[in-house]
Amino acid sequence: MRARRTHLSSRVIRLPGGTEDNDLWVYDMIDNESHHVICSVWEPSKEQREAIANGENIRLIVWSDRMSPVAMDTTDEPLGKP
Repeated sequence: MRARRTHLSSRVIRLPGGTEDNDLWVYDMIDNESHHVICSVWEPSKEQREAIANGENIRLIVWSDRMSPVAMDTTDEPLGKP
């Protein structure tokens, strides 16, 4: 999967020494319980879409010693610049 810029993206987090392929486009919002959250949108490759359609699951990997609160859902946000 690849992080993508969407019409809602308001800033980019860059990997030091990385390339544009490492950019993480995000936007900030307030959730239903008034907590600040940061959102990013990921686009699965054709092969990943086929694997999901064939019943494979999606795994979330977090690089940390403790688990931060996270969520996964689907979105129809338009990709690219507004």
